[in-house]
Amino acid sequence: MKKSNFHSVFLPLVIIPIGGLLTLGLYYFFYMLIYNFVEFHFFPNNPTSVPADILRRAYALALLVFYLVLLRTMISDIIKAIFLVGTMGIFTTTAILAFYETQALAIVTVVVIIAVSTCLLYRYRKSWFYYYAFAITVLASIALALPEM
Repeated sequence: MKKSNFHSVFLPLVIIPIGGLLTLGLYYFFYMLIYNFVEFHFFPNNPTSVPADILRRAYALALLVFYLVLLRTMISDIIKAIFLVGTMGIFTTTAILAFYETQALAIVTVVVIIAVSTCLLYRYRKSWFYYYAFAITVLASIALALPEM
């Protein structure tokens, strides 16, 4: 295998899942810190009153805006794909949890997210590893958000 093939094919296959899942884990960790901060400072006497849905949705939208800004930078495409895993993982998980009571609606929402994201990746002619990162994202989100069967 040539050295250029190693960097162009094998390296993203290894780096994107590892970095992406680490990014996803860090994003969940930051959400936990924010949630605990809100709970401790604003709901110290009744921790079950924390508006977790609103907090989760605001966090997902903030990460989506952060990622859209990141796309406009000159950072490497592999790093952008790594951040795609974390951002879309939180966004997809939030969408699934928003419709947790009606699983059919949650599945439709995930399918819509997949379709829109794939169309956008295709429209903007993104490299193959963006699709790879997005596939990892969808699998991780479904595994984390759907109930045990």
